[in-house]
Amino acid sequence: MALLTVALLGAWGGADASPAPSGVPTPVLELRIPRHGPSDAKAPSMCEEILLALTRQVAGVRLVWSTDWLTHDRAVQELAAGRLDTDCGYYRTAEREARILYSHRAVIRMETVLAVRADDPADIATFDELRAALADGHDTILVNAGSAFLERLHRAGIEDHSIDAWAAHSDTNLRKLMNGRGRFFIFRNPGLTEVIQSNGWDGRIRILPHSLAVEDQYMVFSRHLDPEVRERLEAGLDRLAADGTLERIARRHTGRAPGL
Repeated sequence: MALLTVALLGAWGGADASPAPSGVPTPVLELRIPRHGPSDAKAPSMCEEILLALTRQVAGVRLVWSTDWLTHDRAVQELAAGRLDTDCGYYRTAEREARILYSHRAVIRMETVLAVRADDPADIATFDELRAALADGHDTILVNAGSAFLERLHRAGIEDHSIDAWAAHSDTNLRKLMNGRGRFFIFRNPGLTEVIQSNGWDGRIRILPHSLAVEDQYMVFSRHLDPEVRERLEAGLDRLAADGTLERIARRHTGRAPGL
């Protein structure tokens, strides 16, 4: 998998590690990170902001972003194989915990929400209500390929014949939704509102007002990553929480930090 080194002096700011007291530069460790959005984004996502803030807390590390746009499922494969080192924004699932390590501290608090076409009168507030709405077999829920939401739908008793999990990206699934190739799309906020607004689909899609769940997301690490490096990253996360950085980043993206 091709990788692109992004120095922290790049488009979103930052600084390299400071020289050691002897004047000899501190060796830089390159952390291989998957890219989950377009490389030409005008501003960093919430997770990208957290990762950039973390590199400012932990001396001697530099982010190396994948040039490929990876689903979370593909990223887990690469992390498990040791071809990637770390990432941000993962719900806990039993399957993933068997393959990769989670940070001890949650970094983001997310709402699980549903989108429908603007003229759809649906009013769904729980997974039970969603299961009932899909029970007659006429409607379909769209979910991104490799998303943890697929497991959550299964745990809610929603069967595969009511699920379309073929498309890898949210904008593709939202186009399918608008074209009537599914009644619901399940995703998270912050995130879904930004996708809809950035594409100018506000008048064609609405997000249902009730969140199905509010859950924390975590950083994840490859089991191949040096444990000492992982401990330094974990300590950096603790400092970002203590000084309010995680909260400020979450609020910039209309979200909440864990515990709020």
